[in-house]
Amino acid sequence: MEAFRRLIHYWENNAERLDIIEDIITLRASFLIDRALTGLRIDMDHALEILRNHNSFATERGRQQRDILIAAIDNLVDFAAAEEYSMLGELPETADEQDMEAHEKICRRYNLVHAEEENNQVFFAASMAAWWMAVDMDTVLTYMTQGDERVRAWHLSLEGISFRKSEFPPELIPPIEWGCRCFLVAEGFAAVRAALPDKGDYLEKVDPVFRESLATGGRIFSDAHRYFSVPLPGYMNDIVKRIKGKFAYAQDNA
Repeated sequence: MEAFRRLIHYWENNAERLDIIEDIITLRASFLIDRALTGLRIDMDHALEILRNHNSFATERGRQQRDILIAAIDNLVDFAAAEEYSMLGELPETADEQDMEAHEKICRRYNLVHAEEENNQVFFAASMAAWWMAVDMDTVLTYMTQGDERVRAWHLSLEGISFRKSEFPPELIPPIEWGCRCFLVAEGFAAVRAALPDKGDYLEKVDPVFRESLATGGRIFSDAHRYFSVPLPGYMNDIVKRIKGKFAYAQDNA
């Protein structure tokens, strides 16, 4: 919140405002990436080592881990910028400290209320990706729910469907909606592909935001998320490039 207050204080100073906006986006991205690394069971030092050693992987899993790590960082920096730009869009053109309480309410909605749910989704998606990497391609995976009263009916309709990992539909790798608690089990029931509903039926129900899966190298938040509905202006794209550039440096330099 301190950075946001500084933003309002320097609102009329264009150069200072842009620097603070970059600080806010960097901070949000760092929180998101931290949740992803926690889910992937990788600390930052190990993550940077993986990015640096891109030509020295002895196993396919090592290469896959790097691909997933890059996919997460790339998506989450984009998401952080889009989120904060959406927040900025709700502030008046002439924001000042006299209306700080109203401005802070907007900031809290994005960076506390929405952020908590988003952070949880990132952790879940990354945890699923970590589990996914540990499973052999020929292993049979079965979709399961938590089996309690909170389970959505259409999620329950998917319970028990099974595929080999190599054939499992990416759009059915949890989470498939906000707040989804479903999971996969390895070597569960016998393969029962016939039990899978028509793809058109379940694709209509899977939240488009989650139709990709980090487990298969996709995005955690697809461009169907409302934050991505408004293109970023040039200065925001420059901020995104600078933040990603810090990781690009790690990839190419020891």
